[in-house]
Amino acid sequence: MKPRAAKTRFLKRLEAAGLALEDLTPSAGVEAMLSYYADERAEGCPVADDGDMLLFQWGTYDWGEGPAFEVDLTRQLIHTDTKAEKVRQLRLTFRFEPSVGAAAGEQNRWCLSPAGLAEFREFVIASEGLRAAERQRPVSVRLLYGPT
Repeated sequence: MKPRAAKTRFLKRLEAAGLALEDLTPSAGVEAMLSYYADERAEGCPVADDGDMLLFQWGTYDWGEGPAFEVDLTRQLIHTDTKAEKVRQLRLTFRFEPSVGAAAGEQNRWCLSPAGLAEFREFVIASEGLRAAERQRPVSVRLLYGPT
């Protein structure tokens, strides 16, 4: 896949699976993103050079819209060419009322390559963040793609 098509490819995969972004549960969204990472490599983003990684994170934050508990799975693509390094992120974020994450705290973990995906999946599925998120319907589901 071409890095610039990362968001479009993910949305097409959701559609092919009969899923809609706005109706995703956190577990279904996480599984879709993990499957995408397992199945498709980004051209010009060498895994051996940390060019294609995943970041799972959760916590309660205020980014200017008021506090919210967020569960986020990000695919970070670093495209190297002769001109410059280009860092882009495909971010799938589930936002909840702040009280949803009161007991979950905040944490993050990286998956540096497909070789570590099984262990990463186990961490994500067992995480306090995902467990807290599964108890409520998200206020919003966002899929953003762009520079860091």
